[in-house]
Amino acid sequence: MNTLDSATDWREDHAYILGMQAYAYGFPAMHYAKLRFGMVMRPQGSVDMPLNTFFHIPVLADHTLQYGGSPYRDGLYSIAWVDLSREPVVLEAPACGDRYVTIQLAEFYSDLLGYVGGNVNDGKAQTCLIVPPGWQGEKPAGIDTIMRSTTPGVFTVARVSTPGGDDLAAAREIQAKCKLTPLSNWLAGTKAEERREVLVPTAPQQPLADFHTMHAAMCENPPPASHEVLMRLFGRIGLGPFARMPLNDLDDATKRGLARALVDGPALLAKVAKAGGDTPVVNTWFWGDKNWGRMANVGDYVGRASPQAFSGIVEHWIEQSTKLRTFTDASGQELNGENRYMLRFERDQIPKAKAFWSITLYDDRFCLVDNPIGRYSIASNTEGLKYGPDGSLEILMQNEAPTDEGHANWLPTPRTGFNLFLRTYLPGPDMLDQSYAPPALQRLT
Repeated sequence: MNTLDSATDWREDHAYILGMQAYAYGFPAMHYAKLRFGMVMRPQGSVDMPLNTFFHIPVLADHTLQYGGSPYRDGLYSIAWVDLSREPVVLEAPACGDRYVTIQLAEFYSDLLGYVGGNVNDGKAQTCLIVPPGWQGEKPAGIDTIMRSTTPGVFTVARVSTPGGDDLAAAREIQAKCKLTPLSNWLAGTKAEERREVLVPTAPQQPLADFHTMHAAMCENPPPASHEVLMRLFGRIGLGPFARMPLNDLDDATKRGLARALVDGPALLAKVAKAGGDTPVVNTWFWGDKNWGRMANVGDYVGRASPQAFSGIVEHWIEQSTKLRTFTDASGQELNGENRYMLRFERDQIPKAKAFWSITLYDDRFCLVDNPIGRYSIASNTEGLKYGPDGSLEILMQNEAPTDEGHANWLPTPRTGFNLFLRTYLPGPDMLDQSYAPPALQRLT
C-alpha cells in the first residue's frame, strides 16, 4: 500500500491525490469516449452506427451484448451518439399510446439532460431540437420542444417496453420511428452524410493512457463554468481544459503519482459499485441513489462515476425507474452459481409500479449471462409466472434446471459470481421514498 512518507517526493503525492479526484470526476467522459469509439469508429461488437443515427436493436438484449452497463432486458434498445459540434440535431419520437417508452438524453459525463417522447408527453409523438451549449437560434416550425445540452457530445437511449413473443412486431414498429437528423438536413428534407470520426482513445500500452483519453474527452466536452475551480486544480496535473502543460511534459514525480492514481482509481470505483455508493441498504439490497441522473447537482462526482457510469453507463431519474441491487445473500455471502437460492416475496412485498417491475441477473462484468433457456430476467409480465395460493412469489436461482414445478419461476445462474437488479418502471410511492423493503436472497444449498 502506498503511504505518504519522507521518502516520497511531494509532487508525486500531490499528483496522486489530485489524480484520484480527477479520475472520479472525469471517468464518465473517458468511459463514454471509449464506448463511442467502440460503437462508431471501430465497432467491436454488435453495435455499429454513425454519429447522429439510432442503432436499433430489434431483439431483446442477451449475453452477446458485452458492453457491460447492466443492460435492460425489459424491452428493445435503440442507442445513439449525438454530436452537436457542428449544428443542432432533431430527435423525432413516435406516439406510443399506453406502452412504456422512454427516450433519455445524457450529457457526456453521464448525467441526464431529460426525456423526450410519449412517456413524458401523454403517449403522443414529439419532435425535439437538441442544441449545443450557448446556442441562441430560433425554434424552427415543426419543433415541439428544445433540449439544451451542456456538452457537445450526447448519449441517447430509447427503450420500447415489450415482454417479447407476439408483441415484438408492434414494439419494433414504434422503435423504427425513433429518428435523429441534423437540423440542416431535417429542414431541407435531405439525407445526412455519414460521419464516424470520433476521438480515438490512447492505446492502453501507452504511459498514463486513460488520463490521456480523459484529458482529450474533457477538452472536447468542457465541464460547466461553475466547475472552473476543480478544472484549474486538475490543470496542475495536465488534465482538462485548463491544463498547464501536456501530460507527457510533466516531471517524473508527477507522472509517478498519476500512475498510482490509475491503479487505485479503478479499484475505488469497483469498490463503490459493489457497495452501491452512499445509499440505504435494506436486507442486503442497496438502493439506487435518489440523485441518479443528476449527481453533479449535489456535487457527488464519485457517485456519478460509480455506480452510475461504471456499472450502469447511464441511469434513470427515479420518477421514471428505481433500482435496487444486491451482490450477497441473507448471510452477507457473495452470490455464486455454485449455490442454490430462493427469493420469496410475500404478497405485500411484490414491487409496486404503474408500468411493471423486473429482476435481472448479471455477471461480474455487469453483462447478461448465457443460459440454456434464454431467460435473463423475471418480470411482472413474464409469461407463465406462478404465484402461491396466498399471493406470494418464489423465484428459484440455480445453475441446474429444477426437476419439479419450479421451472416456471427459475432464473438460471452462471457457475461463477453474479448480482441482481430489481427495477420498477413508473414506481409506486414506497419506491420513490425508499421505504420499500425487499426480501433477502436465501441460500438453499
